Amino acid sequence: MLTSGGDLPSSQARRREIIDELVRTLAGLAEGLESRNGGSDEAVVRLIGVLRSMSESIATADDATFSAIIREAGLLIRAVRERQAYFSRFTVH
Repeated sequence: MLTSGGDLPSSQARRREIIDELVRTLAGLAEGLESRNGGSDEAVVRLIGVLRSMSESIATADDATFSAIIREAGLLIRAVRERQAYFSRFTVH
């Protein structure tokens, strides 16, 4: 998503693309959680809603705010993927 050096994109269009990519990733993860748990993971669903409703504000935010939001979303994505990997060990095929 970000460049290899961790530099933040300066264009609002690129930032918007990153936010849209996060929403798609989180939506896919939320679908996987629903099928495993019988209910959605509230943190993922809330973050998707925030990113969708505030995507323009996030894209135009200062670098520190944008970076913090992207970092938190990345942490959530990693945590959900780790949770999925953990529970997949118990899935009966």
